Amino acid sequence: MVEERSDISIQYGLQITTEAEKLGILKPNHERRGFYIVVDGLDGIGKGEVIRSLKAFEERQGRAVFDTISASKARRKGLPELSDFWAPPETYYDSIIVAEPTYAGIGHNIRQEIIARNGRSYTAEDEIQAYSLDRLMQLKRVIIPALQNGLNVISSRCCASTLTYQSVRAEDEGQDTERIRQRILAHAGNQLQLEWAPNLLIIPTIDNPDELMERLRRRSDIRKEDNAIFEDVKFQERLKPLFESVWLRKIFQNRGTLVGYIDAGKSVHETQRQAVEVYRNFLELSKN
Repeated sequence: MVEERSDISIQYGLQITTEAEKLGILKPNHERRGFYIVVDGLDGIGKGEVIRSLKAFEERQGRAVFDTISASKARRKGLPELSDFWAPPETYYDSIIVAEPTYAGIGHNIRQEIIARNGRSYTAEDEIQAYSLDRLMQLKRVIIPALQNGLNVISSRCCASTLTYQSVRAEDEGQDTERIRQRILAHAGNQLQLEWAPNLLIIPTIDNPDELMERLRRRSDIRKEDNAIFEDVKFQERLKPLFESVWLRKIFQNRGTLVGYIDAGKSVHETQRQAVEVYRNFLELSKN
């Protein structure tokens, strides 16, 4: 299936085509006091580097950042909840870092079982259901309470990943792509996330898939436990036009999300610089 690209060549930076889209960040569907920032894209594209650059930027502004990923990995409690990062006057962070899938409960099982190379297979529908429920729980337990209390939320991935990855998986199973996307959008976790749509979605892109595969190989050498079924160059090549498509961008823009693309084919430092520039521009727009 051929997907429409966002342009003949990707236009980097924030994609603002109308005044209404610009104002969308000021008129979210729910009353919220914090900003919801998402970084999404291909495996090995540099999402972790972008997240780290945004975290560092927040801290340079004097904002305390709570990392729910580290917290989930470090204790058996599972997902943190509001009292772990916002319980004034004793505890009051300004921003939190989250990831999809999570590193606790269903998210842990997604990582260690459903998408792991372990000889057991799960269908695209299995994956969609698991991701949606993991997303639903994190939204209700962590993300929405944080936003309502004025904390910024910076997330690695969102339902954009499900819409792209599981579209390809379903296509491999012989399913109709449009029908599977409608099923994805009908799941409760994905519906809730789009009701609380991100204020800003940053999508790193890369021109050369071979460079992406080399990054995946290097990452595998460093972290042997990272063995997801999706880390295949042919699979990632099929995902690339989906992440760059007008179709995906419009799903979020129609809900008030500003979308920004950055060129991740350059150095780590340059990728981080672009990410911070997009974030800073977004913050400036939000003041107007």
